[in-house]
Order: sequence, then structure tokens, then C-alpha cells
Amino acid sequence: MKIRYLTFALFNIMSYSVLATPISSNHLQSSSIENAFITDSKLDFSTRNHWKYLKENAAQPKEVHSAWGQVFTLNYKSGYLFDTIGFDITYDNAIKLGASDYFATRNLLYNHGKGYSKHNAHGFNKFTQRYIKIKLGDDKMNFNGKVGWHSVKDLGIISSSQHLTRNSYLGFSGILKYDDFAFSFGRFDSALPRESAQKVHFLSNDRKKVIDNISTVEIAYKNSDTKIDYSYGVAKDYLRRHAIELSYKPVKNLTLGSQFYGSYAMKNYDAMKQNRKEFDSHAWHYAADIEWKEQDFSIKVGLAYTDANKHNALGYYGRHIGKNNRGRFNGLAAAAADYMRDGELVFTTVLNYDFIKDNTTGLYMNYAKFNYKHDRLKNGEINIFNIWKPSTGMFKNLSILSKVGYGWSYKTMSASDATPNLKHGRAQRSPTLSAETVIDYRFNLF
Repeated sequence: MKIRYLTFALFNIMSYSVLATPISSNHLQSSSIENAFITDSKLDFSTRNHWKYLKENAAQPKEVHSAWGQVFTLNYKSGYLFDTIGFDITYDNAIKLGASDYFATRNLLYNHGKGYSKHNAHGFNKFTQRYIKIKLGDDKMNFNGKVGWHSVKDLGIISSSQHLTRNSYLGFSGILKYDDFAFSFGRFDSALPRESAQKVHFLSNDRKKVIDNISTVEIAYKNSDTKIDYSYGVAKDYLRRHAIELSYKPVKNLTLGSQFYGSYAMKNYDAMKQNRKEFDSHAWHYAADIEWKEQDFSIKVGLAYTDANKHNALGYYGRHIGKNNRGRFNGLAAAAADYMRDGELVFTTVLNYDFIKDNTTGLYMNYAKFNYKHDRLKNGEINIFNIWKPSTGMFKNLSILSKVGYGWSYKTMSASDATPNLKHGRAQRSPTLSAETVIDYRFNLF
């Protein structure tokens, strides 16, 4: 309703200026600036068909987690009135196509009910984004800001990800750029999850404490060869977080990268029971990678280590900041099993090759190990994926991703606790089988 009133107000301003101002060259120039609000508007219609499958027995007897859905999206972006202010709206309508018990772990469909029954699976619709946007400045120095419900990608310590839909947050954000430098900030107090149309608050891991807001700042330097990025943020009374991301290209085809992520406990985190904590007082994840890229081939390898001590249990660096948000994390250890346990060393390889034009086939592999109570545990996975994305012709806006993988890990104490469930002092093996398909198509309506 607020967006409707804003639209009416903007059009009234435009209409009044046209009727009330005498025709002159200055008026024509002013009118052109105002009309850019309409002429620069864009409307996209896109679809996504998404299926996710997992068979595992880590925390319970062998179970299948599967969900399948279809979403239709309208994304409207206005031009800027007076080259300064506008608004954007994104509407999503998600339809359930299929679900098994435990479907909710796939974060595709709305879980309306208690327990793990497939009968709780439903589609949903929502205005994922509806915000006012502001821009100021020129190519040398400029500012862009948003106020309202919007998605963000790696803004400080917080981010958004997409399954059927993206998760979005209520609040404000902005980025000030000057030459190769950028300063970003944001503050958010509520969320729309990617699998739901229900507004929710940020919560502690035990869901007993509301995180009033998440605030973050970021400073970055980027040119053609180097990127240095530091972010800091606070989930009020819950966690403080740091994120450092670095990359450097000594030659055209080679990229060296490194990431450091750290979390520090605050009073509401300390107040949780031990079994709901990911670590005791602080946790850090350290990673480095190297990538070589040719026109039709690339290889990327990475090594990472986690320090997340937890008394009499296995600690963990959690990517996200409590519940109902997505934390910033761009390390290669963020895979299906999240290789970020205390003392865990993980080696990752990603291979891509274009056997034919517009089609990439790849291999994604992780191998990790760590010690727990004098037992050495080994985990890993092998994923084969294929991406077909035509660059020309009638299907140039089509993208098809398919992926299948096998993994091996260990049985845990519970679904929310990474601590191994030892039997006679030894970990119990737990294999996994996963698969996924994503079909995207986009139409530019105007």
C-alpha cells in the first residue's frame, strides 16, 4: 500500500509540473529529466524450476529430504525522478510441485505445520522487494541507497541467497564510491525467508531471544588486479563479526585469494545452553585459494582451517548470524556439509571445462579431517555438475544447472549439533547422496 501511495505521489508531481510550467527550453529539459522516471523503467518476467534431493542418516535413520517447486517472478525497476529518487518492486509466486518428509531442510517450500511431514509443504507468494532507491553524485564520486524490503549481496557481514526466491530484509543500506574505494553500510531488523512469505525477526540459535537488529559497515578497495575488503558488524547483544576478503592477480590468468571470518560472543549468546552454541567465546575460519583460468578451462584449489573451541563438544564456525538471515561467506569450505568444524583442515578443488560452446562441465571435491577425543575423522564429497547457458539465439536467456554428488561423513548427536556420536570411542560412518536441478528463464517485457 505504501508503494501505491508513493507511485501516485510521484506521478502527481510529474503531472503538476507539466501543467503548471510555461513551455520553454528549460522546461523541455526539466520535463525530459522527469520523464526519465518512466522511460528508464524496466520490467522483467522470470521463471525458476528448482528440485533438491538429499539422502542421509547423520542424525536419524536413513531419510530422504526432497523438495520441488516452480516460481514466477515479476521484477520492476523504475527510472529516477529528477535523476535522484525511484523505487523497485519484486513479486514472487512459488508453487509446490513435490515434497517428501523432511522437505523443509531444502529451504524451497513453505513449512506450514509442525514436524517433518510432507503434508506441511506449501507454495507461497510475496513482494520480496519493495524499496525506495536514491542516487547522488557522478562517475567520479557517487552514492546509492535503499530503504525498505530488499535483498543484499555481500553487504558487510550479511548477504542474501536464492533458491526458489531470495531472502530479503527490512531496513536501509547504502554505498558511497570514490575512485577505487567504496564504503558501505546497512541496518536491518526483520526478514522474509527465501522459503516463506512470513515476516520474521532475527533469532538466537535456541530461538528464545530476538536479535533486535543487525548493523554492518564495510570498506573496500578494488582495481583491475587487487581487491581488499574489510567488514564489521554486530547482531545486537548476540554476536560481533569480522570478515576480511583479499584477492590479487599477478598475471592475467592467475588469481590468488584469501578469506578470514571471525565471530565473538555477546551476552545473549553466552546466555544460551551449551548444546545450542556453535563455539564458546569466539571462532575463526582461515582460508586461501589459487585459481588458473583459460578461455574454456579453469581450476581452483583451496585450503582452509577453523578454530572454534567448545568445551567437551565439537565447536563450529557458523556462517549465519543466528536464525533467519544469511551471513557473508565466500570460502570454498561452504559446501553441502560445511567444512568448518574446530580443528578441521579441508582441501577443496573445483575443475571446469567447456567441452562444447555455452556448456560447462565440472567437478567439485572436498576432503577434510580433524581429531575429536583421540579419534581422527575424515569427511569429503565429490560432486559432478553441468551448466548449459546459451549465449545466442532464442534460448540465450535460458540456464540449466544439474548436479549430483556423493559424500561421506559421520553420525552426529543431533541435526543441530556437529559433535560426533561415538560408539565404543569411535565415530560411525554416515554416507550421503545428493542431487539438484535448476532451470531459469528470463523475459525482458520492457
